[in-house]
Amino acid sequence: MFEPAVFSLSEVRSKNRASNTIDSYLRSIMVFFLFLDLRNINLEERLKVGQLLSLGEIEELVGICRLPVEKIHSILDEVQVVSKQTTSSVVSLEKLRKRSSNNDEMRIDGSSAATRLRNVRDYLKWLCLARISKHGIDASLRLSLESSIQYTSNAIDARLPSGAYKHSRIDQREGLEPEVVSRILQVINPQSQENPWSDEHSKFRNELIILWLLNCGLRRGELLNIRISDLNFRESTVVVVRRADDVSDPRTNQPKVKTRGREIPLSTGLLDKTNAYIMNQRSAIRGARKHDFLFVASDSGIPLSIPSLNKIFTVLKKKFPELANQLFPHILRHTWNDIFSEEMDKNRVGEEQEKKARSYLMGWSETSGTAATYTRRHIRKKAQAASLQLQKNIMERSDDE
Repeated sequence: MFEPAVFSLSEVRSKNRASNTIDSYLRSIMVFFLFLDLRNINLEERLKVGQLLSLGEIEELVGICRLPVEKIHSILDEVQVVSKQTTSSVVSLEKLRKRSSNNDEMRIDGSSAATRLRNVRDYLKWLCLARISKHGIDASLRLSLESSIQYTSNAIDARLPSGAYKHSRIDQREGLEPEVVSRILQVINPQSQENPWSDEHSKFRNELIILWLLNCGLRRGELLNIRISDLNFRESTVVVVRRADDVSDPRTNQPKVKTRGREIPLSTGLLDKTNAYIMNQRSAIRGARKHDFLFVASDSGIPLSIPSLNKIFTVLKKKFPELANQLFPHILRHTWNDIFSEEMDKNRVGEEQEKKARSYLMGWSETSGTAATYTRRHIRKKAQAASLQLQKNIMERSDDE
């Protein structure tokens, strides 16, 4: 596995990609190697003559990438048994794959399968470019490799699965309704009799976490990566910084900042609560003095982990069983976007300026289409209002006639 290791170091790690991303690439390449074993494909021999995969093989690769790794191993075992009894191991593979693909329970979601395929595509591109860049390569081989990688890349891109099959459009994720947000804030108030946590630190920390997620629309990884040194109390700002594989972070699975770094303004109210937490609750925990991550575990004082953050929402789900399928950290990012859209409408901010402001605050590229994922409720309500007004106008005209 020399080449996958070189690829991960030279093409992925060198670009300061997070360890989770490197892991994703290596797992995808592992699936690709299992596919090569299933089809008895010697990729090195093909590269020597400027060839990669046929269209039929790409179709089979797409199907294999929709299966869990355990199922792929199972198919490989079955094919090896069949191949001892018959020379038609390729036919056996196709039959076994079709049998598995007909069962949705044996398939991974479309977005995960698409990630596998994109990672395999990137690896194949790198393999070809590495050979093309060699000194003294034959001109005809260079052309064959260039043609093969373009054909293979286009064929894979055209067959990338969509994750949309998981949810109908009517079920796509939206932020929480305003009355639900108000009720949650009421319950998590440290002085509330309904507050589900018993110790003082957890009460104040968990309220502050919810307030940060609601006020800033942060991802989990961004929130848990915030250090006290990232806060500027004089300027009322916080900087969101990418720190891939931070050696000073003791957490086994380090939370990742997936978006662009940026500076976010903070309200006086949020800053005051944050400062009070740092001075009163956080400082009382001995282990918290060893680092400056803002949010810490109540018992040990170590930086708060993603499972611990998720547990906060698990407790809230028990308090709000009717929201069991809605209440999780990322829903507050959607909720922030709903509130932001309303504020932009109130202030009559133009669509282009709104898009730029949203993209900056969320850490997206201005050309990214991600905003559409987070503005569904606002768009739906505006569409419904326009539809009702249209119906009203038509009915009024009908009555006049």
